[in-house]
Formats: sequence, C-alpha cells, structure tokens
Amino acid sequence: RYPQAEKEKKLYAIIDAFQQNNGQFNISDPRYLNTLKLFLTGVSPLEYAAHRGYAMAGRSFRGVGARVACQMQSIDELRHAQTQFHTISHFNKYFHGLHDPQHMYDRVWYLSVPKSYFEDAMSAGPFEFVTAISFSFEYVLTNLLFMPFMSGAAYNGDMATVTFGFSAQSDESRHMTLGLEVVKFMLEQDPDNLPGIL
Repeated sequence: RYPQAEKEKKLYAIIDAFQQNNGQFNISDPRYLNTLKLFLTGVSPLEYAAHRGYAMAGRSFRGVGARVACQMQSIDELRHAQTQFHTISHFNKYFHGLHDPQHMYDRVWYLSVPKSYFEDAMSAGPFEFVTAISFSFEYVLTNLLFMPFMSGAAYNGDMATVTFGFSAQSDESRHMTLGLEVVKFMLEQDPDNLPGIL
C-alpha cells in the first residue's frame, strides 16, 4: 500500500462529502473566509515555490541520497499546493476573492517578505536552499501556522481544510528531518565541530 495514496483517497472523500452537504453554509464566523483568502494567497504559492526549489536543488546534488530526498520533498510540496487549491476551490463557487491566488501572490504587499525569502533561497546554492526551507521555514510554517489554522478550520466546520492540513502536517516532520540532516552535514565539514556532533 502507498501511504500518500491512502491519504489522498481519504482527503478527496471528505472534500466530496463537504461539497455534497453544502459545507459552506456551516461556517460559524464569516471572517473565516478572509483567513482562507490569506492562506490561499500566502501559503499555497509558497508550497509551490518549495516544490520548484526542491526540484532544482535535487538536480544540483551529486549524491543519490540527497537527490532522492529532494525529489520526494518536491513531490510532497506539489501535492500540498494542489490539495490546498482543490480544497479551497469549493469556496470559490460561492464567495469572491479566491479565484486567482498566483496573480495575488505577485501583487499583494504583505506577501513580499515570504516571496522574497523563497526567491533568495531558490537563487542560492542547494545546501542554502534546503537549510532555509527544510530547517528554518518548515519549523515555522508547521508549528506556528498549520496547527492553529486547522483548529480554526475545525471550529468553523470546514473539515475538508482540516483534512488537507493534517495530511500536509504528517509530511512536515519528514521535511524537517531533511533540514536537520543538511545542517548536520554542513557542521561535519569543519573538524572542530565533530566532537560536539558525535
């Protein structure tokens, strides 16, 4: 069995149930729709940028292990972006402002910082990219964004969004491990660091 395929099967079953039961009418606070707009324009394009960055980093590494790890993470990040777009697209049928997140990503002022961060990381070397994204960004994104956001989605009855959040969350620990391994590898390049690492 393929764990990712099982997660996809469950996610799309919940999305279908949410749509068939007109889940958009069960939102307890209309301000929740604004958080969906923020998430769709602020986070989903970053997931896609991470996908592109890992695909490029994987081509830069010579070792098979690092190449495969980057390839797998690239696929994960693409899946995250796609499931977020698919899940939130249901609300686009009923509410304005969810129709073109990539257009907004290039134009909304509050996205300039994360967009710049990813562009700088992608234009750096592969080790810098993996450290910046898997080590630094994944820790922040996972712990400070995903968990509270999914709690808010559950409070508003948006179980489809909760499901994609937990689906992505289960991948994040693996992503953070890659970042830690790259940091460990870079520290091991200086013999003075070895006693502290080993």
